[in-house]
Amino acid sequence: MNCLIDTVDKTILHIRGKIDMNKKDFYKGFDEEKQKQYEQQVRERFGDEAMARTKDWNAYTPEEKNDILAEGHEIHMGIVATMEKGYDSPEVQYWIGRWHNAINTHFYECSLEIFEALGHGYNQDPEFTTFYEKIHPGMAAFMEKAMTHYCKVLAAQQA
Repeated sequence: MNCLIDTVDKTILHIRGKIDMNKKDFYKGFDEEKQKQYEQQVRERFGDEAMARTKDWNAYTPEEKNDILAEGHEIHMGIVATMEKGYDSPEVQYWIGRWHNAINTHFYECSLEIFEALGHGYNQDPEFTTFYEKIHPGMAAFMEKAMTHYCKVLAAQQA
């Protein structure tokens, strides 16, 4: 837990331009044991069928994991950098689209319905909320609004 706290603190300093971080250090402390906890939560919340549709994190090489985590960091920093433009701005929606794509590519098939529910989770689940609030105050609620908007716009375009 202390390693995770240290990583978050360093990430915040990096965001603020006070230190430089190597991409492999962005999510230091997010270990295989934590991944197993997430998998168990998916099973408990959504059942074994949903878990069967997820991609196996352990199948990725350490380099691939670092690249995936670095991509997530880049997306989160892009969102933080554009938050002042509003959750429905084209700039924020670009980053939200990248986030949706990253989830689909690296983790599981993420329909618009699931993506919107995930956004609600970021603002309602204490673990998610804490994660996003440490990146930037107000980010959890912002992610919820931005992801909901993204889903509504895409659903309307597909209708």
